[in-house]
Amino acid sequence: MSATMETIATCMTVNEDRKTYAELPPNTKGYLQEKIEYSLKAPDIINVRLPDGSNTISMLKQIVMTAAIHVDEKLADFRWQYKAEVSFDMWPNFASNGENAPIPFLSASVDKGPGRRHSTSPFPKGLVPGYLRRPDVIIVRTAADRWPGRSPIDLQGNPHIDNSLRLVEVKFPGDSWGSGQEDAYRKIAGAPGEYTHRMTVIDVSDCHGDLEKARVRALAMSPEQREAELRQKRRERRLRAPIRSKEPIPEPAWYEAWVRRAEEAGDVTVAAVWDALNGGADYLSAEMHAWLQQHAPWALTAGQWVVDKSSATWRWVDEKGNEIHRYTTSQLKTGWEAIARTTDMTWDLLKQVNWTQIGTSFIKGLVAVVAIVAGVVVVIVLAEVLLAILLALAAIVATASGAVVAALAVALGVSAAAA
Repeated sequence: MSATMETIATCMTVNEDRKTYAELPPNTKGYLQEKIEYSLKAPDIINVRLPDGSNTISMLKQIVMTAAIHVDEKLADFRWQYKAEVSFDMWPNFASNGENAPIPFLSASVDKGPGRRHSTSPFPKGLVPGYLRRPDVIIVRTAADRWPGRSPIDLQGNPHIDNSLRLVEVKFPGDSWGSGQEDAYRKIAGAPGEYTHRMTVIDVSDCHGDLEKARVRALAMSPEQREAELRQKRRERRLRAPIRSKEPIPEPAWYEAWVRRAEEAGDVTVAAVWDALNGGADYLSAEMHAWLQQHAPWALTAGQWVVDKSSATWRWVDEKGNEIHRYTTSQLKTGWEAIARTTDMTWDLLKQVNWTQIGTSFIKGLVAVVAIVAGVVVVIVLAEVLLAILLALAAIVATASGAVVAALAVALGVSAAAA
């Protein structure tokens, strides 16, 4: 069965009008409806630059819903009933002619045991190109069990008990099934004849066509026109998305609309393209500006990272040669190891991030970073204390010479192949 949600501007009811898929499990509709309601307040559009240099758009509402669930998962140490965008390996199902269930990728940055969380990377280690799928939400039977699949084994052969209660796909206005997507999700949800009991499609209805009109209008605009309009909207308001945790959080998370035009990247030769210079400050809220002043002051000053091999330090030097900030190689190494362990980020992935477009949302010591990787919108949730290290590493990778980046990779303990 498919559930249809009307926009919050009207009655926000759920109409169960099709019997193709299963109903949502008891007591789960409220949680997902809560996320969808807030994401519907975000018809904002971000520009996405694709690897071939062309531009497309992505609707922010899907990103907001995913980020809010990811933060909930992180706060609960991934012992949470809802899991957003779990990556599934479809190869076992294909290779066995449908006998074996698709298998979720687990984190490769921690131990190899069965109790690992699911990988949060859109490009998990070991994927077979063309055989990866990421459903919007997996609802599990037992929240204390991190396993989000129905397969009796994981990719390392560790045993598991079927913990998949429901696969939920949310279709916002303008979304449609991609090639092979519906069939793949049926296979993830259940065996042939069983998926109808384990799969729910939430069709979000745009009652007055406002969101679709915004999408069509944005596609007709030039990138410069879209940026001018979005800049004004971001000045007027910030989006807030509810976050659940074991302890109530009085102030919900907010999405920092910190997005730069992809076209600006080629023109910026000093500092990093994600700093607050060259028009970037127009996108920053007072909270984000204050955070940068305290934790990453270099991002607010034009300059560059230079390495002092004799002292094993990396220093941000402004245009007049004044040192603004410094990290020891040891600090960067410790920070990188923590980032890789908690986010499944690899050195190769870091090098592919398009840092001309990022967004952040702080809540309870965590920050959700939205970035573009090879044309894919990625949500990364990490401890707030690691954000400055992540930005510094990204700045070095994006602006330093290949030899310097390779030397840094070696100093951080990254394999020579990855460097």
